[in-house]
Amino acid sequence: MTIADITPGHCHARAQRLVAELELVREEMGRPKDERRLPEIANAAPREAYFGAIAAWHKATRLAEEVGIRVGRPAPAAPPLREIVPNHVHQLIDAVLIQVEDVKQLFGITAKVADAPVEAARRSGDVLVALTHANRILSSVLERPFTPSDVYRTVALATAYASRLTNRHLELAAFERARKPSDCYARLAAALATTGKLIAKRGGTALDAHGEPAVIAPTDVYDLATVVLGEVAFLHALTEGAAAVQPFEPHGEGHRLPSHVHQLVRTLEAQLASLS
Repeated sequence: MTIADITPGHCHARAQRLVAELELVREEMGRPKDERRLPEIANAAPREAYFGAIAAWHKATRLAEEVGIRVGRPAPAAPPLREIVPNHVHQLIDAVLIQVEDVKQLFGITAKVADAPVEAARRSGDVLVALTHANRILSSVLERPFTPSDVYRTVALATAYASRLTNRHLELAAFERARKPSDCYARLAAALATTGKLIAKRGGTALDAHGEPAVIAPTDVYDLATVVLGEVAFLHALTEGAAAVQPFEPHGEGHRLPSHVHQLVRTLEAQLASLS
């Protein structure tokens, strides 16, 4: 099978296998099942599924570290954002599966999971929904779930990309106390919608997502923030002459509260609004 032969259907089948493998790990660890309904996602491109797989990669890496697997697995090299195809998503899901297999071996889990059938009608939105399911299971088995500090670092990187588009000094929005993860999630959803409109103006596709969970944890905010980062980075890639974001730039260090995340997302929203 060549790179061009890989379709969203192949990615969805592999993501479904990841979900099943993670369920074995969750049951072995005695963690409760996340019964919340999954979102409805349409009009997604492979890049959004790719960033869902990025979140899974980071969570699987943390899980491997927590259980004592000290030799980390390398991730596939990231492709240019404008060139992401289903094969890149498939490769990254495979890399996550390898980490999960390491955990299974450590726990003595011998059960094997076969790949789900490839359904030709599946689209990248279906892949992202399956990866959302996988990310929720990963969150349930972590001793150190992803926190507002992790979210803050992700959003800080998104603001760095946005600052290259606005060519303005970053001015933080006013700080609002006692914000909750659900407040941050709502603001990130608004930022995602705004970014989608800006991408559509430049000829790209805009993600359409509905059905946020009734109860939102910081790790849910992290998952959404990772997709927002991908969309802002893609917008940056579509913009001719935009200055590069250097990988060595420090972003968002230190302990953060949901209020700090809320402040920074509102800052990102203001950056995006200036581009409309």
